[in-house]
Amino acid sequence: MIRVLHSELQSNIGGIEAFLLNLTKTIDKTNLQFDFLMRGNNSYLETTLKDYGANIYKVPSGIINYYKFVKNILIKNDYDFVHVHKNSAANIVLPLMVKKYTNTKLIVHSHNTSPSSGSKIAIMLHKINRNKLMQLSDYRFACSDTAAEWMFGHDYKDEQVKIIKNGIITKDYVYDPQMRKRMRRQLGLKGKFVIGHVGAFREQKNHKFLLNVFSKSNIPNAELVLVGDGILKEKIVAQAQELGIKNKIKFLGSRNDINEILQSFDLFVMPSLWEGLSVSAIEAQASGLQLILSENVSHSIKITPNVKFLNLNDIDSWIREIKSKVVDDKFDRKDETKAISKYGYDMSNSAQIIRRIYSNEEI
Repeated sequence: MIRVLHSELQSNIGGIEAFLLNLTKTIDKTNLQFDFLMRGNNSYLETTLKDYGANIYKVPSGIINYYKFVKNILIKNDYDFVHVHKNSAANIVLPLMVKKYTNTKLIVHSHNTSPSSGSKIAIMLHKINRNKLMQLSDYRFACSDTAAEWMFGHDYKDEQVKIIKNGIITKDYVYDPQMRKRMRRQLGLKGKFVIGHVGAFREQKNHKFLLNVFSKSNIPNAELVLVGDGILKEKIVAQAQELGIKNKIKFLGSRNDINEILQSFDLFVMPSLWEGLSVSAIEAQASGLQLILSENVSHSIKITPNVKFLNLNDIDSWIREIKSKVVDDKFDRKDETKAISKYGYDMSNSAQIIRRIYSNEEI
């Protein structure tokens, strides 16, 4: 039995959580045991992973309590791999523990191009620690070349890092007109031009800019749908109230049916300040949507011809582009999942690569 500990899940389903859910559902689990470290609670996430045979270990708060708890988990379970999923090298406590207390192989997996927290201290620690992280890790994964450079330094060699694309389960995102009608009726969006966004409420996702664009666009029948939770949600709700547009925004919270909600959108908008390789943008393309993304999102994300990149310094260009989509009657929404699979973003491809590495068949 190959035993793998993944670290770590958060209560809100973001990019890392979506990746791990898709990986767990897809990978060949013959003689393979997945366990997870987790902060907070998410009943859907926990129940789904447990249904696939995983153990969930809730880590306590506080560095001393965390250290004692995780040390016990590492020693007791004798893992073959500890697979650490990170947005930053600011915190390398777990990798250090793996090397101090076990002979376990350490995989460090970069999922972003900047830390979730943009604080000066986090960035400083990241720069200090990433060379050490490179030395500690036995295997290094990244969701893109940019994410590899962010986590492991610009002078890393290609053979040192394996690019693992953020695959999705493509069959779940096939455009379905009947599902679209059902979801629009269920969400109260009938007759609306629906601008949608999926992402945690944190600085990276730039919700403040999105609300300003939506407010200034002043499209009579438009509705903004925001999917996700996070520490900045209350501030964004307050901003919507101040702008007088709260009644035109639906805050759906963290959802487990993103594939169905995407069917209800007319346009997917993502003004991120930074991104590794957005799973949400892959999902949106698979469902046949038109997308407007910031220039800070890696252009390698563009798979279908329905993606437009805009500069965040030119808010007028965002307003014009959104308004042009409202009157665009030439766009024919269709199934784009074959294109997604062709570019390697089907999770079955990513899962096969990871499984071969777990099985020592591919280095």
